[in-house]
Amino acid sequence: MICISALLATGWGSTALQAAVPGQVSDGGSPRTNGERSATPELAVTRGGSGSAKVSRPSADGRPTSRTERDVTLSSYDAKAGRAVLTHGGTRAPGIRKGDVIASPPAAAAPAGALVKVTRVRSESAGRTEVATAPAKLADVLGSSKAEGKIPVAPSAWDVTPQLKSLDVTRGIAGRAQESSPRGIGGGADGRKLRIEFGTELPMFGGKPGLERETKVGGFLEMAPSVGFSYDGKGSADPADASASVNVSGPWKAGWRIKGPVKLPRTAPRIPIATLAAYPVVMVGTVPVVVALKLSLVLEVRADGTLNVDVDQTSGGSMKVGTRHTEAAGWKPDRHADGKTRTGGTAKVSGNGELRTMLGPEASISLYDTVGVDAFFGPYLRAKARQPEPASTVGEKRGGTWKLNGGVTLETSLFAGLPFTVIGIRPQDRVVFPVVTREWPIADGRIPPGA
Repeated sequence: MICISALLATGWGSTALQAAVPGQVSDGGSPRTNGERSATPELAVTRGGSGSAKVSRPSADGRPTSRTERDVTLSSYDAKAGRAVLTHGGTRAPGIRKGDVIASPPAAAAPAGALVKVTRVRSESAGRTEVATAPAKLADVLGSSKAEGKIPVAPSAWDVTPQLKSLDVTRGIAGRAQESSPRGIGGGADGRKLRIEFGTELPMFGGKPGLERETKVGGFLEMAPSVGFSYDGKGSADPADASASVNVSGPWKAGWRIKGPVKLPRTAPRIPIATLAAYPVVMVGTVPVVVALKLSLVLEVRADGTLNVDVDQTSGGSMKVGTRHTEAAGWKPDRHADGKTRTGGTAKVSGNGELRTMLGPEASISLYDTVGVDAFFGPYLRAKARQPEPASTVGEKRGGTWKLNGGVTLETSLFAGLPFTVIGIRPQDRVVFPVVTREWPIADGRIPPGA
């Protein structure tokens, strides 16, 4: 899920976007033609703070300026109707006109922020301006500039909705002692990690009389993600020259506990555990870029055959999910996944067949809540047990073998809404990138005869 919030600055007194970066070329002088390159101004990338919107006014040659006398508030916004109402202090109107770009961080009227261009000023007064709008592009406000940075997502930024009764959420907050609440939501001194722990039971054997048993399944997922953003206008007024990237990355740790008999269809459904949402704001110069992160944590247990398992393992590694654009290559995946299993734990398997249990988030990353990158990141365990062929000699006993592997799989796809929001280039509606899979051995052993 990614969503980029926007920038709004009101009035026209100082060039805030340019003043924030020493050495940026002034707005004055003769206009450049499209495609003409100049020195590329660099903008700082920082964590979002102010809740005010910003207003930017592109120049005649398409390069952005950001002139502000006071901040404004997006008090009403109807994206479908293309209508927005801005409120502002002071005794005079901020002078908003057709062609201005409004960028707003998350607000009550736009929880995921907004990035729009003014198509008409409907009414204006000392404290209120109503405008008609259309979707804008990030290139409209960043233009020929360059910016790159990464900000962490605070544990407190996540809105977690449990989908199971047995669910604990721990939020790591540096410098505070660990707290707890009736639902397990609290703080901790574990930096910026968010940990979700669960437990449930799976019915086995399809309700057959005399065979129905419950298999206990539990585990946790721990993550500390950061949002990465880059933009390079290459000193050009032409958005087609720009390159950009957006991604979410960071360390992960996952644990699985599964004990009991396992017999499921190979195409078992994913079991929802919790839904999560966060809207971190990345300030690019004075422009608030809102990244929308929406996750659905799911558990998937698939089996082919009948096994009896007692497994308790923990793995960890790093991951990145995102996309990158260059003029030469277009939009390509920008992702990475690796991991390894920690020593210790329990690993006992018997029976005949294969089991795969996977725990991970189905994720959506976007800007301003436009359709962006969809991904599934799934750390998993794969157990395989094999009984030998029947003995050829009367009285001969043969045992079997079992293996336990760990792994991660990463599936990603890109929707046209994100490329259009960044630089105005709309590829096909959906681009599916190749799946990334990493797997490693954990343990193996022999199954005694008759087990």
